[in-house]
Amino acid sequence: MTSLDFSALSGLAAGAQPVLGKESTGGKEPAQADVCLVSMPYGSVARPSMALGLLRAILEADGLSVSVAQADLWFAEIIGLHLYQMCALRLPNVYLAGEWTFAGSAFADDPRREEKDAAYIRQMHETLEPLAQRFRGAREQRPAMRRRVADALVRDLWAMRSAATLFVDEAARRVLATGARVVGCTSTFEQHVASLALLRRIRELDPDVITMLGGANCETVMGETTHRCFPWVDYVVSGEADGIIAGLCRLALSLGRAVEPGELPRGVLGPAHRAAEPGLPRPGKLPRAVFADLDSLPTPRFDAYFETLAESSLRSSVRPGLPVETSRGCWWGAVHQCTFCGLNGTGMGYRSKSAERVLAELNELEDRYGISDFEAVDNILDTGYFKSLLPMLAGDGRQRRIFYEIKANTTRERIEEMLRAGITWVQPGIENLHTEVLRLMDKGIQGWQNVQLMKWARELGLRLSWSILWGFPGEKDEWYEEMAGWLPALEHIPPPAANAWLRFDRYSVYHEQARRHGLILFPIGSLSFVYPVGPADLEGLAYFFSTEPGAGPLRYQDEEKEAVLKRPGIRALKNATFNWQVAYGGDNSPVLSMADRDGVLEITDSRSCRSSERHLLTGLARAVCLACGAAPRQAKLGEIIARDHGIIATDSQLAETTSRLLADRLILAMDGRLVGLALKACPRLPDYAEFPGGHVALNGVAGHADAESR
Repeated sequence: MTSLDFSALSGLAAGAQPVLGKESTGGKEPAQADVCLVSMPYGSVARPSMALGLLRAILEADGLSVSVAQADLWFAEIIGLHLYQMCALRLPNVYLAGEWTFAGSAFADDPRREEKDAAYIRQMHETLEPLAQRFRGAREQRPAMRRRVADALVRDLWAMRSAATLFVDEAARRVLATGARVVGCTSTFEQHVASLALLRRIRELDPDVITMLGGANCETVMGETTHRCFPWVDYVVSGEADGIIAGLCRLALSLGRAVEPGELPRGVLGPAHRAAEPGLPRPGKLPRAVFADLDSLPTPRFDAYFETLAESSLRSSVRPGLPVETSRGCWWGAVHQCTFCGLNGTGMGYRSKSAERVLAELNELEDRYGISDFEAVDNILDTGYFKSLLPMLAGDGRQRRIFYEIKANTTRERIEEMLRAGITWVQPGIENLHTEVLRLMDKGIQGWQNVQLMKWARELGLRLSWSILWGFPGEKDEWYEEMAGWLPALEHIPPPAANAWLRFDRYSVYHEQARRHGLILFPIGSLSFVYPVGPADLEGLAYFFSTEPGAGPLRYQDEEKEAVLKRPGIRALKNATFNWQVAYGGDNSPVLSMADRDGVLEITDSRSCRSSERHLLTGLARAVCLACGAAPRQAKLGEIIARDHGIIATDSQLAETTSRLLADRLILAMDGRLVGLALKACPRLPDYAEFPGGHVALNGVAGHADAESR
């Protein structure tokens, strides 16, 4: 089958009205709300919105009645999970496919809409044709088959555009039926245009309703540009709204659009700011609201998500996870920001909740919703939790599955502590294995440490999400050629989910200090196919950037990138990664396991690079192989063997033994260290259906919601 099933859209394409389910707003939603908070496509369907759950709890604690509209679930039910996940997770977000599907509704009055759509679809077809196998599972490599698959993908996008246009009107009417006088949307990644479309339609249907927009897409200059370009959005919030949302909503409820700039909280733009009076924030100077006391925040309320899912036809295909927030910012980035990372915006300062508060929140959420799977939305695990929170989690008798992002320079003992605490899956920030590239990233780690973590995690049963990035300013091709030579030796360890070109994001060091890194950056060209604004405003709205002006989805790969792709080191890396991904998985995954019995180290090897399927090591060879499990410095190897095994070896004996083990690919030389590769155990790893952040079943195809999918 070469096309996703979009039979559910046949009525929509013919002009039928979308059916959103029951007219009521859910069993426990207020009949008449003061405020309606909306999660538009393409938010995750596998878990509720952390932002809206938290804002709802804050507003209700302040005495306001709140309704939450899960418009993302409504739309997924209409178009089907296959199509929804295609835009939410499977297509690279630099294509802005999700944004484009709602552009016809948000900007129907754009005089160049038809021209832009034709150009976008043409470039998408050219881009998708060589990638068709990835998105459709088509094994056939014939050009005619790839063209048919690309044709089907383009038809899917048009069908989603048609559905989105009809959907926005119906969703707006359903939101207005709550009676709310203030409607606010959260916007992260590809939720921006859908949110703008909804708020615009609400303004058309009921001009008295006050509209608000916040989230990551509204940080600083992005929020300022959104506010300037789209006047149907009354209030835009830049940064963390926790401490200001209740006061802002009360101002809007009492004064509407007549709130003076001086009355608004820091980080908020209102209608009065559009007058551009003297003393108002200069362009590019919108500050970011920050909230410090995380322990004072209430436990989020996710009732609307679960009520909507329970009434939806999607419920049998979605296993929900629960988001939980234990910290904000990044303790590493506050000192050494990774050069490519823009996730924290301008809010890098690190704050974390007390261990007692986290445990209480986890228990409250688990008891309320009957779910023990949690995805920490933190950028990094607080290392202080190893002495506080993790022992509490390990000792409270509850069985949980938790996802966290961590720093990769951890220890085997800490991996064991995480597993005892229920942390079954982590994203360790591994984006390369070569130390020279890691220096360019300012990761504060060396390649051998990444391999050690990968090895220990496989031995202990901790699932990792990681990737290999390339295309860094100042890199050398020979580094990738060297790394490509290592990869066959790692076939018994789970491979990277992605092998991708570096992306330039707003707020990253590469963006903020582009000139210092020899970069000239431009907004990705797909942005111009979506928004009806000029070049300066596209610059303000952009989160993703390219080194080529006007690059579209296809020409995101500019001439410089094409030249990089042809470098022998990059080609070797891509081929080696592909072979690794093909080899690993299922019951026949390669193994490199060892068992030490009565002074004989028996090693079983089924990797493609093996010199033998079985090795029996004794004496010095056994001692060296065991010692390399801790990745010692090569200069210290003799001393370690003498201390731990009582064997005194000459330099020539050590060199000969080490050379033999290196030739057999049982150890790897990295960064002046000898990294042992054989595993003591190979326990079962969690599969995608067990991702703590939730899982979407697409007729047997994994659709988990973690960052690995990107």
